[in-house]
Amino acid sequence: MVSVGYLKFSSAHSWFEREHGKLAELHDGEWIALEDEGLVVERDKDFNLLLKKLRERLDPGKLFVGYVSKEPLVAIL
Repeated sequence: MVSVGYLKFSSAHSWFEREHGKLAELHDGEWIALEDEGLVVERDKDFNLLLKKLRERLDPGKLFVGYVSKEPLVAIL
């Protein structure tokens, strides 16, 4: 059985990927925390400050957190 928390996380992640272009217009250079599809619960340019805000009132482990940028991200693995 799949948990409700997992379904919300999965929904939030899919929505984030689908709507990234629109999110970049609103939240360029910010980390955003999503509880569910389309539900931004917190945002901040500083990841550590975002986590601090989230821990004060929510369980960050149950949220999808992603970085929004108009510029493409490059990762070297």
